[in-house]
Order: sequence, then C-alpha cells, then structure tokens
Amino acid sequence: MGIYQDIQNKTELFDSVEKRLGSEKAELVKRAFFVAEKMHGDQKRLSGEPYIIHPLNVASILDELGLDERSIAAGLLHDVVEDTGYTKEEMTKEFGEDITLLVEGVTKISEIKSQSKETEAAENIRKMLMATIKDVRVMLIKLSDKTHNVRTLKYQPAEKQKRIAKEVLSLYAPIAGRLGVYKIKFELEDLSFQALHPEEYQEIKKRVASKKSERDEYIEKLKIILKQRLSEISIDAKIEGRAKHFYSIYRKMITKEKTFSEIFDLRAIRIIASEIKDCYGVLGIVHTLWTPIPGRFKDYIATPKTNLYQSLHTTVIGSDGKPMEVQIRTKEMNAIAENGIAAHWAYKESTTLPKATNGVAGAENAFRLKWLDVLKSWQDPNLNSKEFLEELQFDLHEDEVFVFTPRGEIVEMQKGATILDYAFRIHTDIGFHAKGGKVNGRMVTLRTELKSGDQVEILTDKNSKPSPIWLRIVKTAGARQKLRAYFRKLQEDSQRESMASTLEAPNLPSIDESTLKQIKKVKIKKPVKAKSEKLGDLGKQEFAISVAGLRDVPVRIASCCLPIPGDEIIGFITRGRGVSVHRADCETAIKQADWMKTIPVRWEGPGQQIPVLIEVRAKDVQGIYLSMVESISSTETNILEAGASSHPNGTLTAKFMLEVDHLDQLKEVLDSLRLITGVVSAERIKK
Repeated sequence: MGIYQDIQNKTELFDSVEKRLGSEKAELVKRAFFVAEKMHGDQKRLSGEPYIIHPLNVASILDELGLDERSIAAGLLHDVVEDTGYTKEEMTKEFGEDITLLVEGVTKISEIKSQSKETEAAENIRKMLMATIKDVRVMLIKLSDKTHNVRTLKYQPAEKQKRIAKEVLSLYAPIAGRLGVYKIKFELEDLSFQALHPEEYQEIKKRVASKKSERDEYIEKLKIILKQRLSEISIDAKIEGRAKHFYSIYRKMITKEKTFSEIFDLRAIRIIASEIKDCYGVLGIVHTLWTPIPGRFKDYIATPKTNLYQSLHTTVIGSDGKPMEVQIRTKEMNAIAENGIAAHWAYKESTTLPKATNGVAGAENAFRLKWLDVLKSWQDPNLNSKEFLEELQFDLHEDEVFVFTPRGEIVEMQKGATILDYAFRIHTDIGFHAKGGKVNGRMVTLRTELKSGDQVEILTDKNSKPSPIWLRIVKTAGARQKLRAYFRKLQEDSQRESMASTLEAPNLPSIDESTLKQIKKVKIKKPVKAKSEKLGDLGKQEFAISVAGLRDVPVRIASCCLPIPGDEIIGFITRGRGVSVHRADCETAIKQADWMKTIPVRWEGPGQQIPVLIEVRAKDVQGIYLSMVESISSTETNILEAGASSHPNGTLTAKFMLEVDHLDQLKEVLDSLRLITGVVSAERIKK
C-alpha cells in the first residue's frame, strides 16, 4: 500500500506543479524528489510506510498553498540534511543557495538535542523565526511539515501524541493564524483537538453531522432569497455555507460556557463578490433582509488584519429568529483568508496582478512591515528559553484592536495593549518620556487598556523616565524588549560609575575580608508573610541590593522603615545579622549612624516584593472603602492586610498592608487613591 501511494502521489504532485507552473519549473521539483527518495532509501515512518511519503505530502501541501517550485523542492528535501548523509554543500551545488537556505531554516539544531525538550523546542522555534524574518517561506514549509505529522499522529505513542498536540495548539496553529494561513490553522487545531480530547471531538463531530441536512436546507433557502435580491441591483456573487471547525466550537462552549445547541454560528454563510464596492452593496442587502445585531459588525476591508486578512463580518437575526454569521469578501480576499501570505506566490505567478487596494499586490512588503515587526520583537537574545516561549505564546494568543492617532491614522495593536504599549509603538523616545495619555479626549493613566475605535494621544515630559514597574504595565513584546534594554544599559552605566568612584575615592567605607567572611556565614531564616501588628525582619531574600559594590552579600530589610527600591538607603554591618538596610531618613538609622559601622548600599533594580503600610483618610460615605480597594487593585498591587475604622466626626481611616517592588508602584497607588472623591489624604506610614 505504501509503495502504491508513493507512486500515485508522486504523479499527482508532478502533474499539479507542471499544470500550475510549467514543465521547466516542474523539472526542478522532480529532481528534488528523486534525490530525496534516494537519500531516504529504506527509512520507514512509524506507520510502516517508506519515509519518502512524508516529504512528498509536505510538498503536496505547499503546492496546494500555491507556493513556488523552490519552496516545493525544499519541502521534498527538508529532512535530507538532518536525517541522511546528504550535506549542505552537496545541496547548494545541486540545487542552489536559495533552496539550501530554506531547508537550513527548518532543520533542527543538533547541538541542543542533549538539553530538555522544552529548551530544544524553544531554541528550534527561535532559529526558525530568525530564518522566517529573512524568508517567510521557511515557516510555511515548517507548517506544512507539522500538518502532515499531525495527520499521522495516531502512529505515535499516546504520551507523545498529547505532547505534540499541545505544542501544535499553543504554537504552530497560532503562527499559522498570524500568517493568515487559516486552511492550515483549522486543520492543525482540529487534529490536535482530536488527539487531546477524543471523546469531546467525536461528540461534536456527531452533533455537527446530525444537523447537516437541516443546515444545508436552511442555507439553500437563503441563497435563493439573496441571489434574487442581488440580481435586482446587478451584483453577481457566489454564496456558500461556511463550515465551523470543531475546535472553534469546543472553545466557544468552554470559554463562553455555552451548550452545543446555543452555538448558532454553525449556520453561517460566506458571500464572494467580484469587486470591493459590491461587498458593501451585498452588506446593504443583507442588513435590509435581516436585522443586524448591534456591535457585531466588523470592517476588515477598510482595516485589514496584520496577516492581510480582509472581509466584512456581520451577525444578523435570521428568518427563524436565531443569529446567523455572514462574511462578505472578494475572490482575492478569500484566497488570502485561506492561504494568507502564501497567496502572494499564487498571484505572483499570474500575468495580471490584482489591484493594490484588495491587499494582494505587494502583500509580501505589507507583511514584512507588519507581522515581521512582531517577529523581530521576539528576538531578544537576553531571554532564556522559558521566557522566550512565554513571550511568544502570549503574543500569539492575543487578538487585535484598531485605534486611531490624533490625525485619524489607524494603528494596529494587540488586544490587551495599554497606553504605554501604544507610546512605544509610535516611537521609542515617546515611550521613554510618556507620563500619561488621552483616550477620546479623556485623561487616562499609562496602564489604561485600549479598545478598538479609541482615539489615542500620548502626553510626554522630557524629564519623565521609565520606571521598573512599567515592565508590569506593558503587554507587548516590543515594548518589553525596549524597556529591558533600557534598564540593562542603566545597570551597566551604574556599575561603571560605581567602579570609577571607588577607584577615584579608595578611602570610601568597604568590607574587609574577615568581616565579609563573617557576614557570608550568617544564616537568616526565610520569613513568614508579614503581619502589620508584628512585622519581623524580612530576612535574606532575593533583594537587588549591592553592598560596597558586591552583589552576593546577605542583606536584611529593616522592619522599622521597610525601604523599597527607589528609596534612598543606608546600610549597617550588624553582628550576626548581616547587613541591615534602612531608609536614609529612618529615625532609627539616624540614631544608629552615631555608633554603628555604615557601609555603602544601593539598589540594583526591583527584586523581591516588600510589604509597605499606607494610611488613607476620607469622608465616611457609603462605598468609599470599596472604592479604595478597587483603586489599589487597578494598579495590580497585592493587598496583604486591610482594615478601616469610622470616627464620630464623619471621617474614616483605612490602613492597607501592600506588596510593592518599587517606589514608583507605591506612588501610583497613592496617586490613584487621592483621585477618589471623598479621600482627604493617602500616605505611607510606619508600622
């Protein structure tokens, strides 16, 4: 069976490529096939089939996507360097540098195979993304490779099936979506869903099948009505039912807590018009025939997605009183919706390119300007494998919002992005000096989340500088990367200044070798969660504090003043207790300075969160205490303890023990509290 399938698919592939690209280009594909067949030789897949079946299917998927002959040849050859004795030099000599670079882009890094599976996967994906920045076809080949692997997942051991399926759902399917290759995205999702949740998959499949005849009958009635009305205004359009893939049904049932019977968008239609102006004409007819649901209309033609996707989306109440989804687009837009950036090559081969307004012509350049900017933002060499994967998965699983500049220009942002993310997106310097913003003319804080349709203006101050807490505010990889680079440089400059000042003033207090040895022997117990009524020393934790320029000296945050990063601090060498760190204005520290040995200490950045006590005085009106709690929570600050007492004069005093990692975070909390109507004061206090 395997040999027969090999011959059959080989012929089908050759015929398809020749018909689409011509006999000369088909010859390159044939040569690649015969080299791959020879080099893989007697190698077998887990299914028992000859190994050549896999690259043949990968090449077939690339052909279906409409890619060029070099991509298809690279698909056939993608495993020969990694799994056979065929070298890169031989490939370059026989097939040229272009194909070799494509193959090299999807080849795993052999040096990391001894490391953990997570590290191996992360570094291979990082390598592929770097190659994709240079040539997007690298990722299209990898996605085709993954697609055939998932199609044959049943031959893998059960544990490996689940591991691969999870990786595909979390990484490769979302990447396919970002590239706009929805045909592959949906297949990867459904096959992975089947491997991870076989019972749920079969149940949904069964239910969808049972409703098929009912849906088909309903869609046929709609087609008749629509065609008649469209012919009246001389619009020729293709109308078809749109199948909902199983994984999207499952996700909707889980995330929106709906039963299968409550998911009405199983009944959806797609209308393919000839021209853009006809799309809007069709929309008018649809909204005339059926009542549109407010808030469910999206115009992706005027504002295309990052992956070049264009379409009109609307949801209407059908004749039976149930919601129905409608998509309206041109033929070229539909090709992009299915094949994404791969559609570029399909149109590149044709003699007449579509007009630039429909998003196909110049697609590669548009793609590089948009999605490849995101790719580059993931290439932070200072991220370890775990951080890189977390960053990548976060960005991949976020949707998009469209906001407007004060001049009315559209800016595409990731869903969940804040005002600060937007500032960095506009320009790095604007981000560094941002102090606030306006959304639709209203003053807002930097952590305000953006929504589609918002008009955004950034307020800057040349004296304003980034705060470490900004790393908790930004949601996009690009903004995080710029901030990390800023703080790394700040730390490097600080260390250089510290070394220079030590050289210039060698008589500054320092730790002699014997004292240092004694301090390092100190064993400080880790603390229990701090209590406001009896707050003990915080003990030896991961505080980013250097002592006389040294980073590995045990330090203790003094409970009398609880300094936090951003405070001016002073250190004391204590017998048997390491170096005690106080706020410079602490009364206890000022008294101790007369008789205890001080030592230079400095913050090297935010580290362990530290408890801080604040007091808020306000008018005792209904709901004000709840407003205080909500205000603190809005700054993403954890409340350890809280309490309030009313006074006969109609006032209220509330105390909160908070966990903060920088003085700027505390300032943000206090500023937020002071904005509450009825709050008289909000201050940091001692225990």
